Amino acid sequence: MRTRRMVTAMSHSQQIPATSIALTYEDRPAPRDDQIDHGILHEFVGMYLRVAYEAAYEDFTKRLGPEALKPGYFTILTLIVHNPRISQTQIGAASARDKSTVTKALRWMEDTGLITRLTSARDRRAHLSVATKKGVEMQARMEAKAVAHLAALNDAIGPERCAEFIQVLKDMAANLRRSDERRGR
Repeated sequence: MRTRRMVTAMSHSQQIPATSIALTYEDRPAPRDDQIDHGILHEFVGMYLRVAYEAAYEDFTKRLGPEALKPGYFTILTLIVHNPRISQTQIGAASARDKSTVTKALRWMEDTGLITRLTSARDRRAHLSVATKKGVEMQARMEAKAVAHLAALNDAIGPERCAEFIQVLKDMAANLRRSDERRGR
């Protein structure tokens, strides 16, 4: 049973009333799984995105097997294979990853022999990435297996809704970024 009570918070020598919800519990049994009260969580799109991502990630790693790269690393390697001499900034923008994440992935890929990083002749501060033979072969093996993963995702969404679903996700990301930019973040 939920009860409301008024509490008082001290701020700059003023009393400001604040509302809180105090929960009291009687002797009652734990809820059954089909009776869990999610409260406000049932409205949290982010929770459902996370749950869907985790299910998709699990399917990805299962289908791609033990040599599978993390999905983000697969994305970055695919961009490098298809765009030789791509810059770190371009990789970040194309993969929607921040600079530190891209840097970490590129270092790991270079250390494992999947890519080579070159210094740009035009701008010595810029590094351009090129896939090695090992990197091209790894990406090709993973892409061949990823086709089954893509088919599973498309089937889960429904072929008639897939394009619309992808557009909704793109719109959501773009709108949230624009909202952050307007607020100065």
